[in-house]
Amino acid sequence: MTDAERIRRGRTSIWSKLLPDPGPGRLLVLCTAVASLGNGLYMAGGAVYFVRVVGLSPGQVGIGLSTAGVMALVLGVPVGFLADRFGPRGTTAVLALCKAAMLISAAFVHSFPMYVVMAALLGTAEQTGHVARGALVSGVMGKEGRVKLSAYMRSVFNGGFALASLAAGFVIAVDSPDVYLALFWGNAVAMVVVSGLYMRLPRVPRQPRRPRRNGGPSAVRDLPYILVAQVSGLARIGPTVLALGIPLWLVTHTDAPRAMAAWLMLINTLMVVFLQVYVARDADTVPGASRLQRWAFLVLAVACAAAALSGGIPGWAAAAVLAIATVLFTLGEIWGEAARWGLRYELAPDNAQGQYGGVFATGDALAVIAGPVLVTTVPDRLGLAGWLLLAALFMVSLALSGPAVRWAVRTRVSDSEESNLRDAVPTTTPRQ
Repeated sequence: MTDAERIRRGRTSIWSKLLPDPGPGRLLVLCTAVASLGNGLYMAGGAVYFVRVVGLSPGQVGIGLSTAGVMALVLGVPVGFLADRFGPRGTTAVLALCKAAMLISAAFVHSFPMYVVMAALLGTAEQTGHVARGALVSGVMGKEGRVKLSAYMRSVFNGGFALASLAAGFVIAVDSPDVYLALFWGNAVAMVVVSGLYMRLPRVPRQPRRPRRNGGPSAVRDLPYILVAQVSGLARIGPTVLALGIPLWLVTHTDAPRAMAAWLMLINTLMVVFLQVYVARDADTVPGASRLQRWAFLVLAVACAAAALSGGIPGWAAAAVLAIATVLFTLGEIWGEAARWGLRYELAPDNAQGQYGGVFATGDALAVIAGPVLVTTVPDRLGLAGWLLLAALFMVSLALSGPAVRWAVRTRVSDSEESNLRDAVPTTTPRQ
């Protein structure tokens, strides 16, 4: 083999770790890459624009974001129904266009009420778009490829978001209203492009509406599935700890260098980009996803205990301990996300992936609504005891994880799911 061939094979190997094979999967990853760049620019620069130019307070900006989160949780299920009924490809494309429209409208926001409306609609289009896109991924990639592709998409999203956030730093340094608005318009153009790319994907057949008396699935009545969603959502408190709790703790309770906070997020980003696809290889069955979820809760509990040790020790030691805690939190994050994909897809009927995805998204409620307050106030006010309380929360989640999944498996009714479920419970277990 010549040197040129070795170099070419090495490059191919690197790209194969970051991109799926050519085809619909790679096109979906391209959509994610474009969207991540737009999101990174908006999230980093948008809040500064509304404070510096429009004149809102940081608290008012936070209210708009929280309103968006609550609306997205409420509307996720109806959007999931629409994705099943009218097809996930068109639904996802329309929501991308809705997001573009809201980004354009941001240029005309001049008051707090206008901002709340715009932010709520923008966040709703973004978050419910994830629900419809999940059904699209399932329909396009099928059982064999949907979890792995979700891992590729998350890996690429994190990389693109990080690059866009760095670019937004230059925009903030310029601090010009016109440049801020260029972020909005650039993101809007990106969403229009993404919408068009979605329509180039294979068409996923719509699911006909079936009355309950004829056996149509109903995610809102599937209590075992809802319980699995709520338990799985608790793992998403871990990334919130890392993004909010750890930096605040580092600055106020340790002697570690303040610049360490940025390095910790870099560790997290690099680990997600390069490890998410590798980790997700075991999550395409219910037993594998359930096992990863248990590992996620365990390592998150250990990470909280490790973070607690960083207070009251020399700065260099605190930095080392927080770096170790960051690695543990990130492992919990990538294991938890992989587990969520496996459980979300494999426990849902193939003809109702949209509505079941919307119900599964309700599991994020605690992490979205209470998570930021929980991870910033409990350790700050209680110190070591606060970190141990967070660790206890993850241990309780660990205890609930296995029984919740086993209950959901016992109540599945679709024989087509048997191959992925058969090892999750004893074969003699009766089905309800």
